[in-house]
Amino acid sequence: MAPPDDAPAAALDPSAQGAGARTRQLFAMPAVVLQTATATGYGLWMVLGTAVALGSYPDGRGDVLVPLSFGLVLVGLGLVATCLRLPFAREWHGWDPFRRMLPTTEGMVAMANFLPMLALGGLARGENDFWATRLAGAALMLCSLATLIYTARGVVKEMPAPLAAVANAQPMGRAVSAVFAGGLWFWRCVALQVETTVGPLNPWRLSMLALGLVLGVIEGMRWRALRQMAEERGHGTAPAAGGTGTLLAWCFGIAALSVGLPCVLLVSHPTGPLVAVAAGMAALSCVIGQCLEQRLYGRAWAQFGGA
Repeated sequence: MAPPDDAPAAALDPSAQGAGARTRQLFAMPAVVLQTATATGYGLWMVLGTAVALGSYPDGRGDVLVPLSFGLVLVGLGLVATCLRLPFAREWHGWDPFRRMLPTTEGMVAMANFLPMLALGGLARGENDFWATRLAGAALMLCSLATLIYTARGVVKEMPAPLAAVANAQPMGRAVSAVFAGGLWFWRCVALQVETTVGPLNPWRLSMLALGLVLGVIEGMRWRALRQMAEERGHGTAPAAGGTGTLLAWCFGIAALSVGLPCVLLVSHPTGPLVAVAAGMAALSCVIGQCLEQRLYGRAWAQFGGA
């Protein structure tokens, strides 16, 4: 017997059901939090490696080990979740250690970060001007950048074809968002060092403001691409996220958390003990905003893209 004419297309098409399941898995809240935390860890390592490679990071073993260890905790969350067989982390960079012995190419690229990380931790012994220390910092920066780009390309391949076309700028956007969030946590680690101060016109602070601007432009382009696809498919701009506000209002609110508030705190540059408080607020706000943004994007795709 033929199916009724008003049956949903996704219910009749197994490929559409599979695409919807993959989309829901990619944008589920536990998976989003894990992805954001892992990317932030690589971004923190990238900022630290760049500062050490340029010779602009203050000397001191503790100054290097604190951000290095915090980045290790964030990066290791994904591997720990996979080893614990959590439902939202069945694989680590495409590698399931319970099914195959050798990691995937993406997993090997991610593992390559641990070599310069260990080298930098061992070489940081009071002075960071030693050529081997700076070389280890440069290697950590390059490995972290390669991991962010390679991982983002792998995530795009797992997306349904229409969503992958919308997210074609994700590798660059993922790298910029990770460096921005990691840079804020780096600011937090530096602010906790009593003898270290960062002036309002410091090149690093200006670079972070520039990154925030670039990140806002990239995210705006991604949302506009999704909106254009929705208009082509005949969808309206219905409220998202439970009808508590329009999609545009949610986008602006989340952007204020992920980019706006951190940039305001960067510009205000408080002094004294308030620096560590401001840095912590900026870093936490950015991570929460990025998680909510990914979650909202998944819901918007499910609503407008037909996933």
